Amino acid sequence: MLKKILSLFCMIVFFFSSATVQGQTEKLNPEQNQLLLQLSLNYYTVVKEGRIDQDSSLLIVCRKNRLSRWPVITENFGKYTSLAKDKWIDKQQPGGITNKLGSLMGMSYLKQLVLVGAYYAFQPGYHQKDRDNATYYLSKAKQESETNHSMFWLNQTLCLLGKNHFKANRIKEGIDCFQTVIRNCQKAGDKEMEAKSWDYQGTYCPPTAATIMLKINSINKANDLYQQINQPAKQINALMNLAYLNFLMNDIKGSEAKASKALRLQNELNFPYLHYTYDLLSLISSQKTKVERGLDFELKAVKSALATKDSLGLVYFYARIGHTIYGSDKTYFSFSDYWLKKAAILFLDNRDPDIYLTIYNLTANQLESGKPNGSSALLENALKNIPAVELIEKQFAFLAKATNYESLKNYREAEKYYLLVYKMMNEGQLVTKDLRASYYKYIIGRFYFKASRYDKSKRFLEEYLASAGPKTDNLIVAADVQTYLYKIDSLQGHFESAANHLQQYITFDKQLTDSNDNKNIAGMKIQLEITQKERDLQVLKAKNTLQSQQANATRNFIYVGIAVALLIIGMLYGRYFVNKKQKQEMDKKNCLLQSVISEKDELLVSKEWLLKEVHHRVKNNLHTVICLLESQAQYLQNDALMAIENSQHRIYSMSLIHQKLYQSEDIKTVDMSLYLPEFVSYLTESFGTGNRIRFDLDIQPIKLGVSYAVPLSLIVNEAVTNSIKYAFPGNRNGQIKIQIHEVENEIMLMIADNGIGINMHEINASPASLGLKLLRGLSEDIKADFSLVNDNGTVINIKFKVEQMMYDHIT
Repeated sequence: MLKKILSLFCMIVFFFSSATVQGQTEKLNPEQNQLLLQLSLNYYTVVKEGRIDQDSSLLIVCRKNRLSRWPVITENFGKYTSLAKDKWIDKQQPGGITNKLGSLMGMSYLKQLVLVGAYYAFQPGYHQKDRDNATYYLSKAKQESETNHSMFWLNQTLCLLGKNHFKANRIKEGIDCFQTVIRNCQKAGDKEMEAKSWDYQGTYCPPTAATIMLKINSINKANDLYQQINQPAKQINALMNLAYLNFLMNDIKGSEAKASKALRLQNELNFPYLHYTYDLLSLISSQKTKVERGLDFELKAVKSALATKDSLGLVYFYARIGHTIYGSDKTYFSFSDYWLKKAAILFLDNRDPDIYLTIYNLTANQLESGKPNGSSALLENALKNIPAVELIEKQFAFLAKATNYESLKNYREAEKYYLLVYKMMNEGQLVTKDLRASYYKYIIGRFYFKASRYDKSKRFLEEYLASAGPKTDNLIVAADVQTYLYKIDSLQGHFESAANHLQQYITFDKQLTDSNDNKNIAGMKIQLEITQKERDLQVLKAKNTLQSQQANATRNFIYVGIAVALLIIGMLYGRYFVNKKQKQEMDKKNCLLQSVISEKDELLVSKEWLLKEVHHRVKNNLHTVICLLESQAQYLQNDALMAIENSQHRIYSMSLIHQKLYQSEDIKTVDMSLYLPEFVSYLTESFGTGNRIRFDLDIQPIKLGVSYAVPLSLIVNEAVTNSIKYAFPGNRNGQIKIQIHEVENEIMLMIADNGIGINMHEINASPASLGLKLLRGLSEDIKADFSLVNDNGTVINIKFKVEQMMYDHIT
């Protein structure tokens, strides 16, 4: 059954990993959004075993999921502030708010003091400067609350001050703040604020031996109040925190009850992020040696994380599946290796030093199974790329090396690393330090037993018993320890002690066997064997019956079968030659087609090269004409010289178009947004306007073919030249504006100046004046509507349509 579950889920995970996973479509309400943040940050803090503070966890999960810290930081008072949608908290830029405080008064001033104080109270890490800032702003808020007789803001302020005291490890001052709030709330009947106070006191009080019961009792009271005032989302968070604390205190039954109730409430709320609760229930089940149940919960955790696209804990879920399977049966090492390697690869990608626990589990698999599984290469890769800095990271790195050497029978090197772990096990301040130290003694004692060093083995195993106590929920380890001690005492002749250890082993083994999941596993194995034997007997009986009743018929079937087989072989043989001939013909046609395609590609390349060469030569020829005109201009004056210069500008406008064509990858069209600025710059230099005339260009990236680009460039040349020469007499300053836009499949060109304008009566009397004949003629060439008006200067408008094949508009 267990193998079927594993095989089925491997396929499911492969599907989810390779396909685009659709996340939850429903949008979380503000309460559920806050719950997601709290569950995520609490899980991350727990999985890091207190090596990272809760405020740093909050920042990490918010950045990973692109969520705001606002709901957690401003719990119970965020809706009363005016900056609920401001991003300064997540950008960590409080300067703008603190600078405005001096201009505020009354309640507005008080609210912003509390908000800034909350910001600093929730800053990640343990920086003295942040704590000092929090104390400064919150103390002012406390004074202002008392002045304004606002009990609501006073209670909020005291809660944040209490949290800030806890962060500085000032336990008494913190408790005093919370007890004041609790008394205020009980007197006023404010259960919501009282619940927050108990919750903050239990959540943020540093976990030590002296404070652990304070934390549990406080969160219990908060949970009761949340239930009374019907706030299920906050009750879920309180229940999960209690479940973690109960597990830490080895109250496995209490932990399971709290986590199960949290799961039930989440389902009632249709809250989709169930994986953190599933993961804890899996850990609890594994601790109770309920392997199948633990595996089922962890597989659900993976499925939930993938479905919601919440990858924060996914790598740890993979690792827990591998560890859970490993503890169940030695026949499942390959499944365990699969999940542990999946986790190790993700840890490597993230450069996460938590990889060393996973690699240790892989080396343990290798040691127990006696088969190489790649753990050595993973360990070398991790040590090379991910430094083991924290104490726990070093411990598991050393354990992995020790176990790896042990699997290679290199007991000298293995012992060196085991003893390094033993030396370090009482160091550090992790809340799980004692639990881990107890486990380290067990695995070191087991190592010495396998190395046949029984005195040392007995010493460490007895140290394990002394630290674990008479009661333990890890029945597998407890049974193992009693087995080793029984064998050691037997070998050393201590038979009375050996008998005691044997009796203890029998007790633990009976508990292990009586557990529901182990009954299921044993039952499955027995049922499988019985079913297989029954199936074999039925098959044998059926064979005998068939042999006695159908001996003659079998012979006839054989003859018919041979004949049919020969016929089929003949048909297949003929079909083979037909297919072979068809394949040869297809190969010839494919070769011919490939040859035609290659020739076509070569022709296209040649065509493009020739077109570019033509444009290059045209451009060179036009430049030659410009040079000839320039030489001729040296001998001309007045109107003749002006005509030559006008011709030079017109020819240059066409030359520049051909230059753009052969320089571009697209040899068919000219991008006007690139062409016109360069051409206008040329005119500016030619006339020497300097800074006297400013050009305002607003040109969309419109691509036009040569048949449109050339007339348009000549129109621009004529209009701009006239504006430069006549619109600004006496060297006055001015502006020339050029716009090209596409509006509803029409190209709109506007050239306008703010000069002296033109006399429309003279224009109407002499329509050939000022180059208007050329402008109108060029407009007719491209079938454009032409208009000229005097509106605070001269304004020329050109409007025309271009066929789809002649231009490309890039947005």
